[in-house]
Amino acid sequence: MNQNGMVEAGRADLTPAREYEDKRQLAARLGVSVRTIDNLLVRGLPHLKLTRKLTRFPRVAVDAWLAERQVRRA
Repeated sequence: MNQNGMVEAGRADLTPAREYEDKRQLAARLGVSVRTIDNLLVRGLPHLKLTRKLTRFPRVAVDAWLAERQVRRA
């Protein structure tokens, strides 16, 4: 990322606006319902509670959290 906050070509695929998702965006990306996201929050899904009604989910942290909990078959 350069000094202007813009992503340089080949450096990263997430712009500052895309690093965080709201609940609906996260549910759509994962292919689950918003209710499932609520259930995952109770189980420790990483999030930032900015105000009483404003919650954001960091993409990288959410993906890492889900990867840790992925069931691997033998």
